[in-house]
Amino acid sequence: MEEILRFLQNYEIWIYTILGIGVLFPANQFIRSLREWRGASFGLERESARRRFSNALTVLLVFFVLGGVEFFLVSFLLPNRPSSAVLATPTIDLLATRTVTLAANARQTVTPTGLSLTLAPVTNVGCTPGKIEWTFPKNGGVLKGTVELKGTIQVNNLGFYKYEYSPTNSEKWTTIAAGSAVKTDNPLGGLWNTAQLTPGDYRLRLVVADNQNQVLPACVITIQITAP
Repeated sequence: MEEILRFLQNYEIWIYTILGIGVLFPANQFIRSLREWRGASFGLERESARRRFSNALTVLLVFFVLGGVEFFLVSFLLPNRPSSAVLATPTIDLLATRTVTLAANARQTVTPTGLSLTLAPVTNVGCTPGKIEWTFPKNGGVLKGTVELKGTIQVNNLGFYKYEYSPTNSEKWTTIAAGSAVKTDNPLGGLWNTAQLTPGDYRLRLVVADNQNQVLPACVITIQITAP
């Protein structure tokens, strides 16, 4: 299915051109048979013209339906279709010994109860300024209510993108929306109602793939959602 949709998108202009040329022949037959039907004086002549008129009308409708299906699939279905690519996610080994890796920029602070560690906030992961990045919100931003997310997507041979959210303690990602147009600090499409979520810390992930369905490294930031 994905290959068919990509074919329809890549050859959209050629498909419209072929349909446009093809519709000329039944359109000419339609006009001629309509004139003959109106001008026919005898029953057999009128019946023959009526059959040609019906046949031409049927073929015209088929061409228009094909054009409409092409327009719907390329303009509406494909931009909103989530990626079918399999994204690598961590696998938890329940039998493995748990270890803790501290960030290089972690700093130590002394508290009344002894020595404790304060970890620096997670910075942007997989984001490339000017190519794949979030412009609103920024990493560590605070959101509430209904928001419009913005970003930059400037990659060669762009196929599609989608953006998702997940609680910071979960690897279950939920798609918010998707698209296929190049963006430069522009809305990514659609509004996100954060009021439906439990206030807390979340991650936003921007996933981009080229027209060969090759998924690029995801741009991940952390945000906080508060009650409206």
